Amino acid sequence: MPTFLSRPRPLVRAALRALLLPALTILVAFAATLAFPHAAHADTYALPSVHIQAQVMENGDLFVTEARTFAFEDTVNGVYWDIPFADNEQGSASAVSVLDVRELDDAPEDEADARRASQPMQEVSSANSGDGHVYTVENLDDSLRLKVFIPREDGDEATVWVSYMIEGAVMAWPDTAELYWQFIGSEWEEDAEDVRLDVTFAGAAAGTPATSSSSDANLRAWGHGPLDGEVSLDATDPANPHVVLGAPMVHAGQFAEVRATFPTDWVPGLAASGEPRLESVLSEEAAWAEEANAQREGARQVAFAGTAALTVAPAIMLGVVVYLRKTRYASPKPVFDETYFRDLPSNDHPAVLSALVYGGTVQDCAFVATLMKLTDDRVIKIKHETRTEDRFLGLGEKKVEEYSIELAARERITDPIDLAAIDLCFGPDAKNGDEVRFGAFQNQESVGEYMQSFKDQVLAELERRNLTNLAPDTFRYAPAALAALIVFGCIAFAIFTDGVNLPLIILGGALAIAAAVIAERTNVHSPEAVELLNRCQALERWLEDFTNLDDAVPDDLILWNKMLVLAVAFGVSDEVLRQLADAVPVDRRVDENGMYYYPSYWWYYSHGSLHSPMSEMHDVYQATVAELASSSNSSAGGFGGGFSGGGGGGVGGGGGGTF
Repeated sequence: MPTFLSRPRPLVRAALRALLLPALTILVAFAATLAFPHAAHADTYALPSVHIQAQVMENGDLFVTEARTFAFEDTVNGVYWDIPFADNEQGSASAVSVLDVRELDDAPEDEADARRASQPMQEVSSANSGDGHVYTVENLDDSLRLKVFIPREDGDEATVWVSYMIEGAVMAWPDTAELYWQFIGSEWEEDAEDVRLDVTFAGAAAGTPATSSSSDANLRAWGHGPLDGEVSLDATDPANPHVVLGAPMVHAGQFAEVRATFPTDWVPGLAASGEPRLESVLSEEAAWAEEANAQREGARQVAFAGTAALTVAPAIMLGVVVYLRKTRYASPKPVFDETYFRDLPSNDHPAVLSALVYGGTVQDCAFVATLMKLTDDRVIKIKHETRTEDRFLGLGEKKVEEYSIELAARERITDPIDLAAIDLCFGPDAKNGDEVRFGAFQNQESVGEYMQSFKDQVLAELERRNLTNLAPDTFRYAPAALAALIVFGCIAFAIFTDGVNLPLIILGGALAIAAAVIAERTNVHSPEAVELLNRCQALERWLEDFTNLDDAVPDDLILWNKMLVLAVAFGVSDEVLRQLADAVPVDRRVDENGMYYYPSYWWYYSHGSLHSPMSEMHDVYQATVAELASSSNSSAGGFGGGFSGGGGGGVGGGGGGTF
């Protein structure tokens, strides 16, 4: 089936763009924004269908009925048409007369039935915002403006039929009559989808029978506009020929135009004038068709090259990443491969083992485990206190329960990680006897600095022990940068080509993202780190499954107590931790005075109406992190054929939108 013709872009420029696309996609994305400015503003409506019927009358006038379906994406008062006045190829000025306007909610399923069900609107001399079911017609300097008042809200749909008569779109020459008309103007604010034009001829039945499929055809038609438009001629009934044009989409800023030649006796009321016209029309259309076909071929080459680049390159990248992940950047297999480990994995600080398990990141559980270790080391004490404070507006008093930490023996601290935790809680100048309520440290002026210092100390020890991820940053993050370029390239390519080969382009983007994710998650550890990590994970499994096994609590409660601290460091749930603490008989963990033999047990149990100190401290730490993040973020031939890119000489066109 013949297709539309469109004025081609320079082929060399298009080819260069396709070749440079994978390397310059960010620039291309900006160029896409500039090339399609209609996408930059906030849409108020869409045009899901535009169906137009046009009949060439015997006197040369063109009787047009447009059915435009509007899908509103904002609250509007109505819609408008601007139909320009212009001189045709014979120098005669065009004129437009609006005859009828109708409306119907929603999109029609059967157009004929829908139009019969539509309601005619009333023409008024003026109308105000909020008025409905009326329209106004105003002659501007160079156009006619039709405003249709149909107040609608976001999500509404409406179909508007506009019938009007155009003078000047049809011309009679000594050797042919000619229709030259822009049925979609370039000034519409939004893309028009499902565009269809059906042209008929009122005088064909009384004139020369129509022929359209031979060299001596007397009915020829061309379309000018988007390259994916189609033109067809139907002269099977010589007395009632049709010229049909269709396009899936006419973008805002584009136009769609019909040009047809036919016998002059189909318009007997229109006097012929000027020079013979047919040969010049055929010559112009042949040249425009050749240019458009060349552009189509160039577009096919660009589509092939771009699609190949944006699918093959990501596939190769994914293959390389997977290969390197399996070979060069694979961790050695651990010697220990048991399901459970029932001992301390090492003598490393609990926060260090926590960071190892969490892939080199310091979580809140590492800080809580550090405080529990300091409690067992008797460096700090945890207290549960009840105090009174005034109610709002002095309306009595109320009791407030809270936890606090007392610094008991600062001199016992030997580990830099422990010292950083104390500085985070109390500040660097704290002395024995100082107390701080849970959550109070988050109000310290330099809490972010002290929190980062704690993390730095943990990560420094992790690196000193050679327990960090040894995968080079170039391998972990370079694929992410390439994937970003490829994804931007896919988006830009899809925009430039209107979604040509879209499934393959989406596949290419997905492959690039997969390669980036696999590379970023690559973990390469030394043999010692692999062994230690495997033991930590096996210990975590044992602690989580302990209550479902027949294992007994070790006789060495000091060892068991250290295991419980590691359970906190590994992020074992509060419920499981409470069960693990309860596994020790009461008489082995509490003396006759009700005091714990091992002070860290204070952290596992609730006191008064509060949750356990362990749970409360988790919440405090996370709230501090959230507060810091919030603070950081608050600143600032004529036998039917393709549209040709020539044209632009037809009357009509214009545009429209909402108001």
